[in-house]
Amino acid sequence: MSHSSSRKRKRPVKTMYLLLMSFVVLMGVRIAWNTISSAAGPIPLTSAPSGASQTGQSDSVHPDDRLKFRIVIDAGHGGKDPGATGVSGAYEKEFNLSLAERIHKRLEQDPMFEVRMTRSDDRFIELEDRAAIANAWNADAFVSIHGNTFHDPAVTGTEILYAGKSSLPLAQALQEQVAAALGIRDRGVKQGDYVVLSAAHMPAVIVETGYLTHPEEESMLLSDEGQERAAQAIYEGVKAYLSEQTPGGHALGASHRQSGNKIHFNGSSKEGKRVALTFDDGPDKIVTPQILDILKDNDIQATFFMLGNRVQANPDMAKRIAEEGHAIGNHSWAHPKFDDISMEDALKEIEDTQQLLEDTIGYRPNLFRPPYGALQQDKLDRIAQMNLAVVNWTVDTMDWSGVSTEEIMKLVREQIYPGGIVLQHSAGGKNGLENTVEALKQMISELRAEGYTFVTVSELLHLPKPGDS
Repeated sequence: MSHSSSRKRKRPVKTMYLLLMSFVVLMGVRIAWNTISSAAGPIPLTSAPSGASQTGQSDSVHPDDRLKFRIVIDAGHGGKDPGATGVSGAYEKEFNLSLAERIHKRLEQDPMFEVRMTRSDDRFIELEDRAAIANAWNADAFVSIHGNTFHDPAVTGTEILYAGKSSLPLAQALQEQVAAALGIRDRGVKQGDYVVLSAAHMPAVIVETGYLTHPEEESMLLSDEGQERAAQAIYEGVKAYLSEQTPGGHALGASHRQSGNKIHFNGSSKEGKRVALTFDDGPDKIVTPQILDILKDNDIQATFFMLGNRVQANPDMAKRIAEEGHAIGNHSWAHPKFDDISMEDALKEIEDTQQLLEDTIGYRPNLFRPPYGALQQDKLDRIAQMNLAVVNWTVDTMDWSGVSTEEIMKLVREQIYPGGIVLQHSAGGKNGLENTVEALKQMISELRAEGYTFVTVSELLHLPKPGDS
């Protein structure tokens, strides 16, 4: 009996012991699993772009809680999409990845940034997924790297593309750095409806670093030296843009960038559908009169950036331009590349033209457009001291290259937006600029139908008329 009682007493003790051991084992497994999961961290976005939004939920941080800016570098094209083919046969996708990796390295070494790439190898990623990667990570900026192409191998230069207004300051900061670092034509910033940009929830740009179809430019862009210069410039542009912001805060608007003298590419889009038509390299006795007749028939005042040597040869035409109410700007004496000449020679090119224009039309212009749109910061600063506003453009019609009227209009439709500045030519160029004359008629009609009005650059930028200052 005592034996039986002993068994009954021990049974509940044994049961409790087994339950306790099971609980300990379960807790141990759970702790181990959590430890492994924490050590592994979130799945890298570059390994699974299609699941970016889900990954981003576990990786998001309240903007006020993080201390670093998040930058996504997108190497354009990849995998089955090689992008453009350079003059040497090189694929754009390879150039894009090489440059993106160099930018990534610089940003990664700076304690100011966290950085990710949309791809780090030769894979294809849909455009929407590239933007989704940045959105899921709550990035502060998205920078897509590309090389440009054109059917005319003479076309050259660097430009930045953006979609929304909040991306304009980032585009301007990058363009300022890249154009100066590479020493090639500054084609400015351009707005357009690009899927990879419009789908991004933060300031986003496409860097068209240069033309792979231009032999010399491609050689420079594919070289170690060229890519190092480009990578450093893009890094510095991103840093300059974010220097006065807080992580997670996104863009503060164009007004936060007060970095001194600048090149004007456009006017304010908030003032409605206003656009400025500009004409370079004149005047002459053949094309310029045709352009003036069209403008007069349509009651439009445009802006003519004149060369001193052509004003000297055609003073009566310069006078007609002024008398018909058009704005006049200085475009240098003989159209040299300002990056290739000394400061003294550059200033002489401008001053000689200023003096001749004053003698011819009665005043000194307050507008200057650098030949090829390229101008280094030191020369920009000196030119600003001459009371000249430096103006480039947002719409490059490429009319000088002999492209067709249809191609000119295609470029206008792609690049035009309120506050834009359209570049055409009133002398020189291929095929006698017949394409310019025909496209101008069509451009005026089409843009007016869309609600655009035409103003001078001075009016667009709210600059005083030289005669009134």
